[in-house]
Formats: sequence, C-alpha cells, structure tokens
Amino acid sequence: MRAIDVVRRVAPRARPAYLDAFEHGDALLARHGITTPLRLAHFLAQVLHETGGLAIAWESMSYSAGRLQEVFGIGRHSAAVTAAEAEALAHHPEQIAERVYGLGNPRKARELGNTESGDGFRYRGGGIMQTTGRANYRRMGQKCGVDLEANPELVCSAAHALKPALAEWSEGNLNAAADRDDIHTITRRINGGYNGLADRQAWYRRVRPLIDQVDLVPSELPAAPAPSAPKPGPQPVPPGKPRSRRSGRIGLWAAAGAALAGAAHWLGAHWLEIAAGLAFAAAIIFAIRHFASSGASRRKGSPQ
Repeated sequence: MRAIDVVRRVAPRARPAYLDAFEHGDALLARHGITTPLRLAHFLAQVLHETGGLAIAWESMSYSAGRLQEVFGIGRHSAAVTAAEAEALAHHPEQIAERVYGLGNPRKARELGNTESGDGFRYRGGGIMQTTGRANYRRMGQKCGVDLEANPELVCSAAHALKPALAEWSEGNLNAAADRDDIHTITRRINGGYNGLADRQAWYRRVRPLIDQVDLVPSELPAAPAPSAPKPGPQPVPPGKPRSRRSGRIGLWAAAGAALAGAAHWLGAHWLEIAAGLAFAAAIIFAIRHFASSGASRRKGSPQ
C-alpha cells in the first residue's frame, strides 16, 4: 500500500496540501529509506500525532489559562508561567508564543535559536513534523535546499511539507529505531521527551495492520541516470587511403623532372635533359596507375 492510501484511510480531515505532498512524495520517502512496513508505520504514527491527523498546519497558541498552566506552568516547562500570567495571556497567541518560545523565555529562546522579538510566534510549530524555532527552520531548510528561515510558511506547503519532516527523521537515524519497533526512542528524538506517547502508540496500532508492503509509484521515483554515450573508438581508415602516397609519388617525379629540365637549360648538359625526360615519364606512369586503380575502387563500391 502507498503512504497516501494509508493517509486517506485514517485521516479523513487531512489538509489538502498534506494530501498533495503524500500523493507526490514516494520519491522522497524512498530517498530517506522509508520502504518497509515498520518504517512507514512509525513515520506516519509520529506525523499523524503531531498534526492531529494531518489537520493542523501551525501549532495553536490560543491556550486557555488552565491549559497554559498545564503545559507551560511552573514545574512543567522552562517558561514556568504563573497563574497570574496565565490569566493575562490566555487566548493571545502571539504573546503566549513570545513568552514560552521567544525572548520571554531566554533559556528556551537560546535552545530554539530565537533571537528577535516575534520569533516565538513566527517560528512556532509548523508543518508535518511541527518544526519549531528559528534555528530548526534554518537547519532543516539547509538540508532540504529550501529557505525556510526566510519563508517559514513553506513548511506547510504541498511542495515542501514532507522535506523537513523526512530530514528530521533521517537526522535522528530513526529508520534504525523503526526497524527495532522502538516507538519510545523515536518519540524521544522527535519530541525531546514522551509527550503524547499514548496517542502516538494509538496511531501506530491503527496504521500498522494496513501496511503489508510499501508500494511506490514508479513515476514518483527518481529517474535512473541515462546511460552515457559510448566513447568513439578508433575510426577505420577510409578505403583508398593509400592512394595518397601514390599521388605523392606523381608529384615527386614531376617536380624532379622540372628541376632537371631547368638545370639542363642553364648548364647545357645533354645528359640532364635525358634524366628530366625519364623523370617525366615516371610521373606519367604513376599517374596512369593511380587513375586506373581509383576507377576500379569506385566500380567495386557502387550499388548493384
């Protein structure tokens, strides 16, 4: 079964952009080694949990006062939000994000690489694996060849949603953990702890029975490199090539005859006139043989 088929079965509220990402994501899954039932089941269990069944694009920061204390309160999170703060911040998403992820929580801001006012909200959890923090957007973007730091909205787009999620998966060497069926290690490396472990396990129990094998659409796989053209070998010598030497001999005898004739004229030597005549005769003989052999070669190669 293809990943997109599993997603359609278990996530009826999945966002269209995420569905499109999985529809055209077989090549990416193959590139990151998610080609076995265990690996695909564990990957899907994590992203289905992180996105509430692939229905969430961005982490909702619109917490009630009570929920703020449960998640980010004293003894629960480095933000240590007090009861009084929770009442003031409740249902103010940007202020909450800045308080718990941004400069309002220096320890967490350093951890996430949030350095400017507004970074807490701008780089809140986003996308299929809920990438969080400026530094993580930058790092995942560099791994994917997409400038997510300058354009954080791309983390939720159909064209790029799978890329940072798979980059994080590979960075954590999570295929090895999936091969061991070790959801605890996978959860810890993705979450930093075990938040939502029971829900992740529940998603895994839903998807695993659906995957008896991982099918990949050939058109979505990377194209095999075209075979390189063979290097040209030594070229055969064209027929009749040796005739050039015979032509050279004709020229040589003709030149010799001309030279001897000229010398005989200036020196008045009768024997030189005889030598010149012999040279010219030799040139004529070679010329006759040359043209005779050329005609024979053409007749031999002509079509019947």
